[in-house]
Amino acid sequence: MTANLLLGALVSFINFGIHAMMTGLIVVATRRTASVTDHLGVFGRLSALLTITVTVLMVAHVVEVGVWATYYRLADVIPKATVNTFEFAFENYTALGYGEPVPEPGHRLTGPITALNGLLLIGWSVAIIFEVMRMAEVQIGHKAGAQGRRGKTK
Repeated sequence: MTANLLLGALVSFINFGIHAMMTGLIVVATRRTASVTDHLGVFGRLSALLTITVTVLMVAHVVEVGVWATYYRLADVIPKATVNTFEFAFENYTALGYGEPVPEPGHRLTGPITALNGLLLIGWSVAIIFEVMRMAEVQIGHKAGAQGRRGKTK
């Protein structure tokens, strides 16, 4: 049981690192996109920013599921005949859990650890999406306010 917790924590920390790097990539990409889409209206700019953000996050989550699948394969966590490791990792990561495949004895905590890791990272992704929306709103609102003030005469 302790080994499961420690190995699950190690895989979780690897995934936290992946998510942190992808968060940094989103910051760089959205800044660049914001400057390139400065001429677009609110809808166009926000659509571009959110498309980039969600695409990077989806890639991050698939990579993170792949990390769990690799661990499952190396640790021989699931019965080989029932389901492949990537499907099993994805079910656990999203906390879907069809209930059919069950980990081998001695690895029963791996599924809940994977689910907790996935839920934390999905929550982190939601926070990133809201922050991108907030920053876009602030930047667009700030520019609209500045343009309105420039147009007024004293």
